[in-house]
Amino acid sequence: MSEQITVERAAVTLDEDYCSNCSTCTSLCPFEAVRRDPDTGQTFLDIEKCQVCGLCYSTCPAKAIDTLYYDVDSLTRYLEKAKQEYDSDILVIVCKGSAPDFAGVEKLFGVEKFIPLSVPCVGRVPEEIFLKALAMGINGMYVLACDTDYCRFERGSAVTSRKIKGLNLLLEQLGYGKESITLKRHSLKVKADTDLCISCGNCVFYCPYDAAKLESPGVVSFDLAACRGCGLCVAMCPAIALDLENWESERISALISRLSSEMQSPKILVFRCQWAVFPPLNGEEPPPNIRFIDIPCASRVDISHILEAFQQGIDGVLIAACSEEDCKQERVSGKTQHSVALLKDKLSQLGLQDRLHFCTAAPRYPEEFDKELKQFSQKIEAVGAKEVK
Repeated sequence: MSEQITVERAAVTLDEDYCSNCSTCTSLCPFEAVRRDPDTGQTFLDIEKCQVCGLCYSTCPAKAIDTLYYDVDSLTRYLEKAKQEYDSDILVIVCKGSAPDFAGVEKLFGVEKFIPLSVPCVGRVPEEIFLKALAMGINGMYVLACDTDYCRFERGSAVTSRKIKGLNLLLEQLGYGKESITLKRHSLKVKADTDLCISCGNCVFYCPYDAAKLESPGVVSFDLAACRGCGLCVAMCPAIALDLENWESERISALISRLSSEMQSPKILVFRCQWAVFPPLNGEEPPPNIRFIDIPCASRVDISHILEAFQQGIDGVLIAACSEEDCKQERVSGKTQHSVALLKDKLSQLGLQDRLHFCTAAPRYPEEFDKELKQFSQKIEAVGAKEVK
């Protein structure tokens, strides 16, 4: 009997019957996942190289490329529902890389009441969505993108600039006035408390961008222009002298406490790298015993927060990261995996090693993470049942 092969569903697909081989996607793809065959001249998609940035989808004139994430239909449904929920005619679209949540939006744009839309890259939002938003009665639109040289998808921020410039010119001709869509840029940065710094040099050693410098006499300084906001130095700082903008330690601690109080047993807390797993827009409630904390990079996971979760009554902690090959932060996910492995070894002395799990996931295969979470949930249930016996 032949072995049955399960083919995983891909998040991005290319319909060759509709493709006109115009080269728009091949010229924009930052990862050479969409290429043209030199022999046949046909455009093809190498899904293993795809990072699901969505640039090809949002710019394909023939609509030959489809995606499971943040497509026109799902974005439209979200806007229709969110407009009623938030009772606002102001739309704010943010890149997860520039602002993982909407804290500080009022300060950046001067708006207090708005419809929030968070996507992995604002460059993936098709022009059609902006026009649909206007048709829904949304009168103000603000876009927060990463700095051009900070973009995790290399070309997404630049594409956004050109797209919004073109849309503003079109809307002006249609009588909507100048600058109907406001674009601003922002990037996460590390924050240092020099009074707490012990000059151990950990941040200098671990920083993948050489943003941290240890100067004489033992003073650490940061080149914020080079900082990419991965948070690895924060997690590795033994003196708790560093923090990450919008993801300060106290804020994560408060979030862990709140989520734990909402959950049913067995409680499972998941730290998700925002580039490894793309949450759906449909607003589905997770199971009552599972909650998620989306972080700018798995390297931001602090060992103290994992221990804190256990202290708060969490039964299992799962950390979902990109593979080193997919990591948007110079392969720092491997260092996180090493730290988690060391902690797991210590937990084994208490018989708690099965309560902590590290896995890698990629949005190109959306079912990959779901399988990991299901298996871990079953393990935690089994551990709980064994302890009860």
